[in-house]
Amino acid sequence: MKKKLIALAAFAACSAAAQAQSNVTLYGLVDTTIRYSTNENAAGDNRFQMTDGVLTGSRWGVRGVEDLGGGMKALVTLESGFAPDTGGMLQGGRLFGRQGFVGLESDFGRVLLGRQYTLGHDAIASFEAFALANNGIVGYQGGNYTGLRHDNMIKYTKGFGGVTVNAAYTFGEVAGNTSANSAKAVSAAYNNGPLYLGAVYQTTNNVTTAFFNALSAAQASKQTVWGLGGTYQFAPAKVYFGYTNSKLDVADIRNDVYYGSFNYQLTPALQLLGTLHYDKLDRPSGDGKRYTSALMLDYYLSKRTDVYVEVDYTKLKDGWIALNNNAGLGGANTFGNDNRAGLMVGVRHKF
Repeated sequence: MKKKLIALAAFAACSAAAQAQSNVTLYGLVDTTIRYSTNENAAGDNRFQMTDGVLTGSRWGVRGVEDLGGGMKALVTLESGFAPDTGGMLQGGRLFGRQGFVGLESDFGRVLLGRQYTLGHDAIASFEAFALANNGIVGYQGGNYTGLRHDNMIKYTKGFGGVTVNAAYTFGEVAGNTSANSAKAVSAAYNNGPLYLGAVYQTTNNVTTAFFNALSAAQASKQTVWGLGGTYQFAPAKVYFGYTNSKLDVADIRNDVYYGSFNYQLTPALQLLGTLHYDKLDRPSGDGKRYTSALMLDYYLSKRTDVYVEVDYTKLKDGWIALNNNAGLGGANTFGNDNRAGLMVGVRHKF
């Protein structure tokens, strides 16, 4: 009996140690809004709808971490996006369309392989209080200029004190042509107390998805994106600033985007966010300008649940009006109109 008890205790100790070395977390976020917006068809009619969150897309996922010893860890993330109003899958119906990667982390840095956010998106979202909002009319830069996510990506991250450097390569996977559909990017960030500064440079070959598939196959282009920006904390406010330059070579389209925003903590539970973007478009078929603004009041009922109200207004001029008349834009399509106003109220829960 004594030997059995000793064996049982040893087994329990080993099991506890194994559990301590490995951790798997189920997590998610559901963000749903009711939105009223103007100019939602060519006749200029208004629209009343239930849709996804203004800031964050709804998702669920699994995150795993295993301690391999010697300071090394194995990492895995599988994340699926869905529409909270219908329950349907997003990202083209992919099971793990938001993220799906595995990697290793140690003193040498972190290496991740799989479907991930691009370095362009990671960097530029950090320069803006709305983090390139989920609502298309507010977060227009997200997919058009940064690529948002890439399949077949390897990403490396390493910190050096207050400086973090990143590099990424996306495999095009075209037989006989290693450059086709491939992408390269580097970025760096400096974080010291209240000041944060960052920069990114990214190139993507054979792009047709810019401006939500507005480019034809004949205009498939190399897209070069670079950006600079940062934040500064003035308690209780945080200000954000940035610049993005996007250029398509064959399509001969260039965008210069300047933006500023803020997050003001009115109380421990209540925050006010605001953002303003100016986008100057240069293209052969007509230059244009785009002004985007949004203001949001967000109240936290708890650490995991918040309710909010948001207003936004977008104004288009000249060439931007025609470019924004595109079915592929989805909720950002202005149907040939030169402006849109929106009002949203929503609730978000994280688990």
